Order: sequence, then structure tokens, then C-alpha cells
Amino acid sequence: MNIMNSSNFSLEFQLHLSEIRKLNKMYFEHLFKDRIVFISILILLFIIFFDFSHINLEADFFLWLIRSLAIIVFFVVIENSFIDAISKAAFQLAKRFVKFRKLNNRYKFIFTDSKVCIRFPLGQLTHKWTTIEKAILTKNFLFLYIIGQNNYIITISRKDYDCRKMEELLAFVENNVTHIIKV
Repeated sequence: MNIMNSSNFSLEFQLHLSEIRKLNKMYFEHLFKDRIVFISILILLFIIFFDFSHINLEADFFLWLIRSLAIIVFFVVIENSFIDAISKAAFQLAKRFVKFRKLNNRYKFIFTDSKVCIRFPLGQLTHKWTTIEKAILTKNFLFLYIIGQNNYIITISRKDYDCRKMEELLAFVENNVTHIIKV
């Protein structure tokens, strides 16, 4: 990878419905699951610390320890069975929101000299250009393969949209990030 200092490079693309669907399936389903796990862990920690604050350390510490261990085991068993159901329900709800034009306008790709950012109604995901392992160009799409804990593919449509400057993006990726494989 050969990232040069191109401090003036900046592009912003509005995502189209097909791109939103692909990103929802890849990124956001996993993101919902991660956020639900994080929130449930915070709840578990709150319960344990709340219980700890109401015990007599000399008399009740061993009982608190056993009770906390039982809560953690119960939590892990219950969480694993419900986490998928909760994240799928949240993801299905998010898929319904995609139908609203006002929310679709909030999905964007933002490319700068140092990062690729995907903005969506619930937040944003950012990847440095150094995490791009491979770039593949087809007739209709540019695929950016991202390495990391969870490997992702960013799919960018090459269809002739008026607001997109695909040639600028392709030139930047080819000259500064990685060789583009043309299929």
C-alpha cells in the first residue's frame, strides 16, 4: 500500500437504495448485534455493582460472589439465546426505515485522503485507507475489500449518477491506495 499525502482529496456520494441494502446486510446487521451485546453487558455490570453496593462485606461477600457468578452464567445463557432474536428484530425495523426517502438521504459515502466513512442514520463507520486489502472494478461496481476483525466489502455503484465523480475516486485508489483489479 502506498498512501500519499493528498490533503485536498475529498468526495461525498449519496448512497442509493441498492447500496443501502447491501450495506445493511453486511455492516449494520453485525453492528446491531454488537451494540445490543454492549448494552446488555452494561446492564449486567450495573446489576452486579448495584448488588455489591448493598452488601455487608464481612458477612455477605461470599454469598455476593456466588450470586454474581450465578447471574453472569444465567446472563450468558439467556443472552446467547435472545441476542440473535433481538438483533434480527432491530435489523428488520431498520430495513423498514430504509423505505422512507428522508432517511435514505442520510446514507453517504465520504472519501478523504486518509479515510473512507459511511454515514447512516444511526451513526457512522470509518475505515482508514490502509485497511483496504483489495480493490476490484467491474462494469457496474467498485468493490473495496476491508481487512480487520470482521472483513467487509464496500460496494460502490458505478452506474451513471450525476453527482458521483467515480473517475476521481478510481484515480485516487489506483494512485494512492492499491492497484485496482479490473474484471
